Amino acid sequence: MKMNDDGQLLTTTITLCYRGKTLQISDIIIDTGSSHTVFSPDILDTIGVTYENGDAVYEAYGIGGTVPFYTKVMDFIQLDNLKAEQIEVDVGMLPNSHKGLLGLDILKTHGFIMDMDKLELYKPNSN
Repeated sequence: MKMNDDGQLLTTTITLCYRGKTLQISDIIIDTGSSHTVFSPDILDTIGVTYENGDAVYEAYGIGGTVPFYTKVMDFIQLDNLKAEQIEVDVGMLPNSHKGLLGLDILKTHGFIMDMDKLELYKPNSN
């Protein structure tokens, strides 16, 4: 999968599905410093993702301080040829109008490798 480099951030495009509604999102930050994958509620609202009673809520800690998040289970997340089903993501406000962060929960769990020379994100034996 191609990564984009704007000189400051590495980004990619992913596809999400929630309760049968699919959304392709570009400019998702590839963030090896984030333990979880996080999406802005403004972006996910377009496919019906909203806070509901019973959703787990917690505070995430980062360089900018703490921010409340809730979790949702997506039908699937697709990154190029990898399709991860029934995957939990965090939903919360991100700085600088970012759409989302692709975190270690997906990158590490699924064994992605980042080739910085080619600006590619791939899984071994799938490239």
